Amino acid sequence: MTDKVPHANEFDDERQEHLNLSVNGVADFLSMRGAKPTVALLSPSGDDGSTATVMLARSIAEHGRSVVLVDMTSSGCPSRLMSQEPGLAGVADLLFGETAFGETIHHDRLSNAHIVPQGNARPQQAVRVIERLTMVLHALADTYDTVLLEFGATDMEGVATLLKYVDAEIVVSLPGADRDLSAATIGELDRLGYSDVVTMGSAGAGDRTAA
Repeated sequence: MTDKVPHANEFDDERQEHLNLSVNGVADFLSMRGAKPTVALLSPSGDDGSTATVMLARSIAEHGRSVVLVDMTSSGCPSRLMSQEPGLAGVADLLFGETAFGETIHHDRLSNAHIVPQGNARPQQAVRVIERLTMVLHALADTYDTVLLEFGATDMEGVATLLKYVDAEIVVSLPGADRDLSAATIGELDRLGYSDVVTMGSAGAGDRTAA
């Protein structure tokens, strides 16, 4: 870990609500002492938000921190951008298959970050997904400085169910300038009881990584 984090003076000692930061600003924030190791990312606009999350993982890796991105999206966007080849075992194989934990973690093709791809196993009924996923996330949090759980454009109530069992920072990845979508997403999170949220916008002028 690194003790000196760029731009750390931009943040108050006390956590602010609804921080609006660039990709590198969020990377700096998550690299600060006291930041939670697990981060739940919602991308209400879809793949452009998931792409920004990939950039975030690479930016965190540039800080010298160990980071893994878990692809929980339906589109598989992070897996396509980060995996060195298609069809690698991933989170679906952990939750619904018999794949060993270590076989689902892969190197990002462009950085020192790691990726747990979407995976190949088909969902099965009567499987305790939340319990298994919680165990996976706790194991990853014990191994990595930062665990990014990218959900893409998904049902926020389903994410809220998981967050009952996992203590995580919440980041809304919304690189476009859609204020209505941002306000609606923040409002829905407020309704679900999550008011302490970071909004991640476009890459700033100082951002160094690209997908």
